[in-house]
Amino acid sequence: MALSLTTAPTVEPVTLAEVKAHLHIDHTADDDYIEDFVIPAARRYAETFTRRAFLQQTWTLKWGGFGADPIVVPRPPLSSVTSITYLDSNGDSQTWASTKYTIEAPSGEYAQHGQVWLAYGQSFPTTRGVVNSVTVTFVAGYGTAATSVPVGIKHGVFMLCEDLYRQRGSAIVGTIISQALITAERLLMPFRCERYDLRFD
Repeated sequence: MALSLTTAPTVEPVTLAEVKAHLHIDHTADDDYIEDFVIPAARRYAETFTRRAFLQQTWTLKWGGFGADPIVVPRPPLSSVTSITYLDSNGDSQTWASTKYTIEAPSGEYAQHGQVWLAYGQSFPTTRGVVNSVTVTFVAGYGTAATSVPVGIKHGVFMLCEDLYRQRGSAIVGTIISQALITAERLLMPFRCERYDLRFD
Protein backbone atom coordinates (compact mmCIF):
# COMPACT_ATOMS: atom_id res chain seq x y z
CA MET A 1 0.00 0.00 0.00
CA ALA A 2 1.34 3.42 -0.94
CA LEU A 3 0.06 6.97 -0.57
CA SER A 4 1.61 9.86 -2.49
CA LEU A 5 0.81 13.53 -2.96
CA THR A 6 0.40 14.27 -6.67
CA THR A 7 -0.81 17.89 -6.59
CA ALA A 8 0.07 20.07 -3.62
CA PRO A 9 -2.22 22.84 -2.34
CA THR A 10 -1.68 26.19 -4.04
CA VAL A 11 -2.44 28.31 -0.96
CA GLU A 12 -1.64 28.06 2.75
CA PRO A 13 -4.15 28.04 5.64
CA VAL A 14 -2.61 31.24 7.03
CA THR A 15 -1.27 34.29 5.21
CA LEU A 16 1.99 36.14 5.63
CA ALA A 17 0.13 39.16 7.01
CA GLU A 18 -1.71 37.01 9.56
CA VAL A 19 1.48 35.35 10.77
CA LYS A 20 3.30 38.68 11.06
CA ALA A 21 0.41 40.07 13.07
CA HIS A 22 0.50 37.01 15.35
CA LEU A 23 4.27 37.44 15.82
CA HIS A 24 4.02 41.25 16.20
CA ILE A 25 6.47 41.78 13.34
CA ASP A 26 6.34 45.18 11.67
CA HIS A 27 9.32 44.88 9.30
CA THR A 28 9.74 43.12 5.97
CA ALA A 29 13.24 41.68 6.41
CA ASP A 30 11.99 38.16 7.12
CA ASP A 31 8.98 38.09 4.77
CA ASP A 32 10.51 35.63 2.30
CA TYR A 33 11.74 33.36 5.09
CA ILE A 34 8.32 33.29 6.76
CA GLU A 35 6.38 32.81 3.54
CA ASP A 36 8.68 30.28 1.85
CA PHE A 37 9.83 28.21 4.83
CA VAL A 38 8.03 28.85 8.12
CA ILE A 39 4.41 28.74 6.94
CA PRO A 40 4.75 25.68 4.63
CA ALA A 41 6.72 23.77 7.28
CA ALA A 42 4.13 24.59 9.96
CA ARG A 43 1.26 23.53 7.70
CA ARG A 44 2.94 20.25 6.75
CA TYR A 45 3.64 19.43 10.39
CA ALA A 46 0.02 20.17 11.31
CA GLU A 47 -1.32 18.08 8.42
CA THR A 48 0.92 15.17 9.39
CA PHE A 49 -0.06 15.46 13.06
CA THR A 50 -3.79 15.56 12.32
CA ARG A 51 -3.53 13.19 9.33
CA ARG A 52 -5.70 15.58 7.36
CA ALA A 53 -5.57 17.67 4.20
CA PHE A 54 -6.30 21.32 4.98
CA LEU A 55 -6.61 22.84 1.52
CA GLN A 56 -7.54 21.16 -1.74
CA GLN A 57 -4.85 18.73 -2.90
CA THR A 58 -4.71 15.57 -4.99
CA TRP A 59 -3.47 12.23 -3.67
CA THR A 60 -2.84 8.81 -5.19
CA LEU A 61 -3.53 5.69 -3.14
CA LYS A 62 -2.25 2.31 -4.38
CA TRP A 63 -2.54 -1.19 -3.03
CA GLY A 64 -2.49 -4.80 -4.20
CA GLY A 65 -6.07 -5.73 -5.03
CA PHE A 66 -9.59 -4.99 -3.87
CA GLY A 67 -10.54 -6.21 -0.42
CA ALA A 68 -13.48 -5.84 1.87
CA ASP A 69 -16.18 -3.25 1.28
CA PRO A 70 -15.71 -0.30 1.80
CA ILE A 71 -12.44 1.25 0.60
CA VAL A 72 -11.31 3.72 3.27
CA VAL A 73 -9.80 6.90 1.82
CA PRO A 74 -7.10 8.61 3.94
CA ARG A 75 -6.42 12.31 4.53
CA PRO A 76 -9.91 13.63 5.32
CA PRO A 77 -11.97 15.52 4.49
CA LEU A 78 -12.56 13.78 1.16
CA SER A 79 -13.69 16.18 -1.55
CA SER A 80 -14.04 13.81 -4.50
CA VAL A 81 -12.73 10.63 -6.09
CA THR A 82 -11.22 11.41 -9.48
CA SER A 83 -10.81 7.83 -10.66
CA ILE A 84 -10.31 4.22 -9.61
CA THR A 85 -8.16 2.14 -11.94
CA TYR A 86 -6.87 -1.42 -11.70
CA LEU A 87 -4.82 -4.02 -13.55
CA ASP A 88 -7.07 -6.81 -14.80
CA SER A 89 -6.05 -10.46 -14.86
CA ASN A 90 -4.27 -9.91 -18.20
CA GLY A 91 -2.24 -7.01 -16.80
CA ASP A 92 -4.15 -4.34 -18.73
CA SER A 93 -5.13 -1.09 -17.03
CA GLN A 94 -8.87 -0.62 -16.62
CA THR A 95 -10.97 2.21 -15.20
CA TRP A 96 -13.64 1.09 -12.77
CA ALA A 97 -16.89 2.78 -13.82
CA SER A 98 -18.17 5.29 -11.25
CA THR A 99 -21.66 3.79 -11.62
CA LYS A 100 -20.38 0.65 -9.88
CA TYR A 101 -19.54 2.41 -6.60
CA THR A 102 -20.79 5.18 -4.34
CA ILE A 103 -18.82 7.77 -2.41
CA GLU A 104 -19.34 8.65 1.25
CA ALA A 105 -17.62 11.97 1.96
CA PRO A 106 -18.26 13.27 5.49
CA SER A 107 -18.11 17.05 5.82
CA GLY A 108 -17.55 19.55 8.60
CA GLU A 109 -14.60 20.55 10.75
CA TYR A 110 -14.15 17.09 12.26
CA ALA A 111 -15.02 15.04 9.16
CA GLN A 112 -13.78 11.45 9.36
CA HIS A 113 -12.37 9.32 6.54
CA GLY A 114 -14.24 9.16 3.27
CA GLN A 115 -15.25 5.73 1.97
CA VAL A 116 -15.96 4.06 -1.36
CA TRP A 117 -18.82 1.55 -1.23
CA LEU A 118 -19.98 -0.94 -3.81
CA ALA A 119 -23.15 0.15 -5.56
CA TYR A 120 -26.15 -2.11 -5.05
CA GLY A 121 -25.75 -5.43 -6.82
CA GLN A 122 -22.12 -4.78 -7.80
CA SER A 123 -18.93 -6.65 -6.94
CA PHE A 124 -15.25 -5.80 -7.06
CA PRO A 125 -13.50 -6.57 -10.37
CA THR A 126 -10.82 -9.25 -10.54
CA THR A 127 -7.29 -7.86 -10.44
CA ARG A 128 -3.88 -9.18 -11.35
CA GLY A 129 -2.01 -10.56 -8.32
CA VAL A 130 0.75 -7.96 -8.29
CA VAL A 131 1.74 -5.11 -6.00
CA ASN A 132 -0.19 -1.85 -6.40
CA SER A 133 -2.73 -3.29 -8.83
CA VAL A 134 -5.42 -0.81 -7.70
CA THR A 135 -5.06 2.99 -7.85
CA VAL A 136 -7.45 5.52 -6.35
CA THR A 137 -6.89 9.16 -7.28
CA PHE A 138 -8.75 11.55 -5.00
CA VAL A 139 -9.03 15.19 -3.97
CA ALA A 140 -9.01 16.10 -0.28
CA GLY A 141 -9.23 19.28 1.77
CA TYR A 142 -11.71 21.69 3.34
CA GLY A 143 -11.73 23.91 0.26
CA THR A 144 -9.61 26.07 -2.02
CA ALA A 145 -9.33 29.17 0.20
CA ALA A 146 -7.73 29.72 3.60
CA THR A 147 -11.09 30.86 4.96
CA SER A 148 -12.42 27.32 4.58
CA VAL A 149 -9.94 25.93 7.14
CA PRO A 150 -11.31 25.61 10.72
CA VAL A 151 -10.12 28.33 13.08
CA GLY A 152 -8.74 25.76 15.54
CA ILE A 153 -6.40 24.44 12.87
CA LYS A 154 -5.37 27.94 11.81
CA HIS A 155 -4.53 28.85 15.40
CA GLY A 156 -2.47 25.68 15.74
CA VAL A 157 -0.54 26.64 12.61
CA PHE A 158 0.06 30.13 14.06
CA MET A 159 1.60 28.57 17.16
CA LEU A 160 3.81 26.32 15.05
CA CYS A 161 4.92 29.32 12.98
CA GLU A 162 5.90 31.11 16.18
CA ASP A 163 7.90 28.12 17.38
CA LEU A 164 9.72 27.78 14.04
CA TYR A 165 10.40 31.50 13.73
CA ARG A 166 11.62 32.09 17.28
CA GLN A 167 13.65 28.88 17.62
CA ARG A 168 15.88 28.59 14.55
CA GLY A 169 18.18 25.87 15.82
CA SER A 170 17.80 22.30 17.04
CA ALA A 171 19.39 23.03 20.44
CA ILE A 172 18.04 25.32 23.18
CA VAL A 173 20.73 27.04 25.22
CA GLY A 174 19.88 27.70 28.87
CA THR A 175 16.80 26.67 30.82
CA ILE A 176 14.00 28.40 28.89
CA ILE A 177 11.54 25.86 27.46
CA SER A 178 9.37 26.66 24.45
CA GLN A 179 5.70 25.83 25.01
CA ALA A 180 4.52 26.74 21.51
CA LEU A 181 4.70 23.19 20.13
CA ILE A 182 2.81 21.80 23.13
CA THR A 183 0.08 24.42 22.75
CA ALA A 184 -0.11 23.86 18.98
CA GLU A 185 -0.63 20.13 19.40
CA ARG A 186 -3.34 20.72 22.02
CA LEU A 187 -5.14 22.98 19.56
CA LEU A 188 -4.77 20.43 16.76
CA MET A 189 -5.60 17.32 18.82
CA PRO A 190 -9.42 17.56 18.37
CA PHE A 191 -8.87 17.38 14.60
CA ARG A 192 -6.59 14.32 14.73
CA CYS A 193 -8.10 11.56 12.61
CA GLU A 194 -6.65 8.08 13.00
CA ARG A 195 -7.43 4.71 11.48
CA TYR A 196 -5.18 1.97 12.74
CA ASP A 197 -6.12 -0.26 9.81
CA LEU A 198 -4.40 2.23 7.48
CA ARG A 199 -0.66 1.63 7.43
CA PHE A 200 0.22 5.29 6.92
CA ASP A 201 -2.07 6.58 9.71
